[in-house]
Amino acid sequence: MATTTLTQGIEAYESDITFGNGIDVTGTGTFSDSMTGTGLLHSFGTRKIQTFVGSLAATDAATAYADGDVLVELGTLDTSTPSGIVTPTKFFIHRAVVFITTVAGPTLVGGLMLSATSGTATNSAVSSGTEIVGAGVASFNPRISATDSVTEIDLDLDAAGYHVFDPLVQAAIASKHLYVFATTTMNADGTAGRFTVELEYSVH
Repeated sequence: MATTTLTQGIEAYESDITFGNGIDVTGTGTFSDSMTGTGLLHSFGTRKIQTFVGSLAATDAATAYADGDVLVELGTLDTSTPSGIVTPTKFFIHRAVVFITTVAGPTLVGGLMLSATSGTATNSAVSSGTEIVGAGVASFNPRISATDSVTEIDLDLDAAGYHVFDPLVQAAIASKHLYVFATTTMNADGTAGRFTVELEYSVH
């Protein structure tokens, strides 16, 4: 893969530009031959877009899940920043787009939560979690720069299609592990559930 450093911007270049396994605009100038970011994490300074692949295949079909129990751990948010930026202490969550490709089967609603603890098993309570998607979120209203007067709804994992949330909430930078959790009791087989989560966030 060839490496090109763009010192005057991209306007003078006629060929397409490929951003390999992610777009990381940090001054490294590593590009190739199409304007496509193919990775699961794209970083523009402090702003990030990260995609997680979700599956309920490992949930326990024989044991009831209660409100607040982990369904699945999705992965870890990126905390890196370009040089010159202060060491981040907060995540700011701009948007979550959840695409349900295969419904769970039984009625199952829940949300997304961040935790400083990785490895919490399915059907266990999230450890000191910060809810970022779900009815427990008091979303932020950018028009008044204050907490909104309405709250979000829970994520319906048994309804196919897109679910879009703009919570505009913050979480401690240590809480970088992303979980999907249940808010209703589930004691049926939901292992069929499949989805993706595209999370747009920044670190400050």
